[in-house]
Amino acid sequence: MARIVNQGHLIGPWLERLPNIGATRAQRLVAAFGHDLADVLGDTGRMTEVATVIEAGKPALAAKIAAQLYAAVAVQEGSDKLKAAEVAFLTFLEKIGIGESRIAGQLWRFMAGTDAIDRLRRNPYVPASLMDWKAADRVGQRLLRDADTAGDLDNHPARLQGALNSVWRELLSQGDTAGPEERVRELLEARGVSAEQTLRAADENGSLKRLGCLLRVPGAAWLEDQVTAALWRMEAQPPSLPIPTGAALEAMVRAAEGGAGLKLTSEQREAVSTLLTLPVAALQGGAGVGKTTVMKVLATAWDAMGGNVVLSALAGKAALTLSRGASSPQTPRLAFTIARLIGMLQRQRQQDDCPDQKRPATDITFTARTLLVIDEAGMLDTPSLHTLLLLLPRGARLLVAGDEAQLPPVGIGKVFHDIVTDGSRVARLTKVLRQAEDSEIPAFAAHIRAGSVQPLPPWSGEKKGVFLVPRADLDHAQRRLRAEGELMVVAATKSTVADINETESAMRRQPSTPTIRLSPLARIAAGDPVVVTANRYQDALFNGLLGVVTAIDGPFIKVLWDGEREDRDLPSEAQGDIELAYGITCHKAQGSSSPAVIVVVENSVGICLARLRGTSNLPMESPAIKLRGVHLPL
Repeated sequence: MARIVNQGHLIGPWLERLPNIGATRAQRLVAAFGHDLADVLGDTGRMTEVATVIEAGKPALAAKIAAQLYAAVAVQEGSDKLKAAEVAFLTFLEKIGIGESRIAGQLWRFMAGTDAIDRLRRNPYVPASLMDWKAADRVGQRLLRDADTAGDLDNHPARLQGALNSVWRELLSQGDTAGPEERVRELLEARGVSAEQTLRAADENGSLKRLGCLLRVPGAAWLEDQVTAALWRMEAQPPSLPIPTGAALEAMVRAAEGGAGLKLTSEQREAVSTLLTLPVAALQGGAGVGKTTVMKVLATAWDAMGGNVVLSALAGKAALTLSRGASSPQTPRLAFTIARLIGMLQRQRQQDDCPDQKRPATDITFTARTLLVIDEAGMLDTPSLHTLLLLLPRGARLLVAGDEAQLPPVGIGKVFHDIVTDGSRVARLTKVLRQAEDSEIPAFAAHIRAGSVQPLPPWSGEKKGVFLVPRADLDHAQRRLRAEGELMVVAATKSTVADINETESAMRRQPSTPTIRLSPLARIAAGDPVVVTANRYQDALFNGLLGVVTAIDGPFIKVLWDGEREDRDLPSEAQGDIELAYGITCHKAQGSSSPAVIVVVENSVGICLARLRGTSNLPMESPAIKLRGVHLPL
């Protein structure tokens, strides 16, 4: 449908919806000016005449309402012009060969304005930051020919910069914020431009940022520099709470240990003492070493000193797991997702600027005495951390906890890994406490972390250990393990997960099996494992939460969620945020446990199968993302 400008009597319904106008006053205006009303409202010289029509007996009130009306008309007129410009811009893009709606939409959001076409003509290689280089180069060359038919198009400065922007786009898509100069040169030459000429031009115009042998992506480099400066400022702030030292610090840690109802190892106790003294700190340790235990005692100690602790994690499931692990019957602690924390901080900042601004009662307040704890911080990307640091009040402290050998960040950057590598702000936990003494998994994980894998025996039904299953036997292994009990299948990519879900669900159902479609990716039946894909706090559903469908009765669905004793109805509004979970991505699996785990090694020829008694934290024992590129002997 095409949106049209309201004219004549058609403007009446729009006027009725404006504040202080309503149906009666709108009818007066339409009756007085008829089809000329739109022109009258576009002429500020007739505002007094319009005010008289609105309320002849109340001139002061009429003047205010007329001013509001003319302002609303101006805004509407600007919106109409912008809509028309968008249509013209999208039509122009289609004419020059950009017909893919996602790319066209991105370009419009980037260049939105009534002069968008002119600005694209002046910057013909802007699409190189958003789309495949070949297509962007084709568009850019066409625009250059239209503007400069006599120039050297192959070595045009705009084309050289476009090729470099395309290289930055490729690096960012891989999660990298920089690349070795040799690699950047290779990527430029592959795009048909002179690497030497391109880099020299970028050096001359100041757009090239270097760090040793690395060339940094400009926008990402700015973000990283901002994060670094924010962390330094945080460390430069005087302590908002007096931190004891020596014997007093040791006594406080032991008191917090007792208050949390826990018994720490000497390594864990030393970690708590270290973390209490650092304004910016990292807690590094593999699965099962007691990171949550340390965070619980640390939070107890910080509370006892008069501070407040805010717990968080990137994903809802990880936040839920942290809440359960850090809480006690006497002191419940709620952990939040990073996205929810950012929303709270933004609302707090708005209220600081405007005291009349209201905030939800569920929002927490950050102060100079706040200790922000981010669990599973290895998955935290640089843009999210930058936003958090920008909003935190001065004096607040930061603890990032995780494992540098587990999952990579969901976006660009690797701040947690850099802090751990630096080593000056790190408390390390090394002793695995959760695994059974005779478990082979910690030793296998240690080999992976060291960059090597020992030869694995084939699996023939053993109840315990780490084995290799040929890809051809995957279906049989899944059938057998699911028949024996709980199984988790993990892959690194969404496409592999989708294949597993489609295959497994189809093989388990008869033609008469009752099913219901929840989303384009999920048709479920009773007995299907499912996973939540978005946070729905009002429904107590968190991104990454796993469950099993227990019943389908018409449109009504019951699910038994992990950690709950009874199944419950799935709200209809939440159905679009549910997917099958015969297979899940490694990021979704973070923090989950299962007595049997299959990890798909996607660029190898086999399947790694981790199997043990009891439960285990998945990513340490079988980190799919870390297995990629590692040779597993058959």
